[in-house]
Amino acid sequence: MKNNRLRGRPEDTDVKAHLLKEGVQLFVRKGFRGTTVEDITDAVNLTKGAFYWHFKSKNELLESVIEKYERECIDGLITAMKKVRGTFVTKFNQYHKYITEFAFYNRDLCVGFMTLSAELAGSGTDVEKNINAVYAKYRGFIKDLVELGKKEEIVKRDLDSDVAVHVIVAINNGMLLEWYMNQNAIDGQTLAKTYRDITLRGILKQVPAVKSAA
Repeated sequence: MKNNRLRGRPEDTDVKAHLLKEGVQLFVRKGFRGTTVEDITDAVNLTKGAFYWHFKSKNELLESVIEKYERECIDGLITAMKKVRGTFVTKFNQYHKYITEFAFYNRDLCVGFMTLSAELAGSGTDVEKNINAVYAKYRGFIKDLVELGKKEEIVKRDLDSDVAVHVIVAINNGMLLEWYMNQNAIDGQTLAKTYRDITLRGILKQVPAVKSAA
C-alpha cells in the first residue's frame, strides 16, 4: 500500500527530497516528456495525492531540479572561489577541482541538468529560459576567470573570451557524459586531469615543457 504522508510532519522534507531525487533519475533515463507523475510516485511508493501535496505539477518538480543545480553547483562554486587566492592557473585548478568533484558526488543531478537542457532546447518555454539563465551565470564566472588570465598576461591575448567559455563548457559537458556512459571503462580522475591539461594548453600563452620519460 502506498504512503500518503501529510505536510507538517518531521519527515515531510525527506519525502520532498526523495521525490526530487527519483524524479531526476527518471528524467535522465526516460526524459522529462517521457516521465509521468505515476512513474515518479511508483518509484517512491507514494500516491499521486502525496506528490501533488509537495509539487503542483511535474513542471514544478522540474523547476526544483533546476533551482537545486543552480544553488548547489553554480552558486556553491562562485562562493567557494571567492575564498581562493593566487594566479589564474591556481584559480582555474580550484575551479576544475570543485566542478569535477561536485559532478562525482552529484552525478544524477549534473547529468540530469545537462540532458534536460538538451531536451528542452528550442522549446521557448519559461523552463528553457531559466536553464539558459543558469548557464549564463556559469559562463559569466568562467569569462571573468579567463579575463583575469589575460590581465595577468598568462592567457593568450588574442583569445576570444566568449568563444573560449562556450568551448570550456561544451567540453566539460561532453566529458561528464562520456564518464557517465563509460564509468566501468574510464578512470574518472585521469579523465578529469586530462581535460584540465588539454584546456590549459589551449588557452595559456606558454605551457611548461614536460620531460619525456627516459
